[in-house]
Amino acid sequence: MATPQDHETLAAMLLGTQRVVALAGLGLGRDTDQELGAASSDWASRASLEALLTEPDRFWAYYHPAAVEIAAREPGPAHRALARLQRTGIVDHLITQSADRLLVKAGASDVVEVHGNVMSARCERCGERYGLPEVGQLIADAVDGVPRCTTPGCGYPLRPSGTLWNEPLLQEGVQRAWELAGQADAFLVFDSALRTIPISLLPSVPLTRNVPLGIVGRTPTQYDRYARVVIREAAEPVLTAMADMLCPEESGA
Repeated sequence: MATPQDHETLAAMLLGTQRVVALAGLGLGRDTDQELGAASSDWASRASLEALLTEPDRFWAYYHPAAVEIAAREPGPAHRALARLQRTGIVDHLITQSADRLLVKAGASDVVEVHGNVMSARCERCGERYGLPEVGQLIADAVDGVPRCTTPGCGYPLRPSGTLWNEPLLQEGVQRAWELAGQADAFLVFDSALRTIPISLLPSVPLTRNVPLGIVGRTPTQYDRYARVVIREAAEPVLTAMADMLCPEESGA
């Protein structure tokens, strides 16, 4: 268990910094490390690019209810603490591997979503976007269970706006994450196993500039030996303690 001294050491690493960048992993605020179990999950087999292309009806029958459930989730203490640290200027930018938008719901701004999010679908032919309720209605109305674009003259099958399993990450998000890592004067990692390329390589960007790296999470990473601070504990209590320590005026928010 992390001690108050651990929290203080991590907080002290941020003193005198102006551009602190934090990476939040798939497991942020969860009881298990989502990244480690992702390859064997239903999501990997049923919400993959291959499933969409080969069995779109079965894909949407699984994906849409799962996306609706994810969209209904509420932020936990870890999300609220990170958002608070950003609002008070302790953390400058946030990068997330999650597609649930919980950091945004918690009040964070300009969050870089490297996987996109599950909140919408889009037409690759004309670019029209549809929210989850619209997609659900289109699925219900379709004879084959596949939602299609309603733009006059289009009718192209829709796809989720975010990244699917076995699909490259969104280039815009990855590029922005790399830019932020290159500008950071401190880089923090919370609840990420750092196993998924290219985001797993992100900490190497600040390290090549001798920028301090802090890692908080249950799972050891390949960067632990290079980090200035490593706390082998779930990020939620650490983030909550940091937020209460560094911006106590909002501790009851």
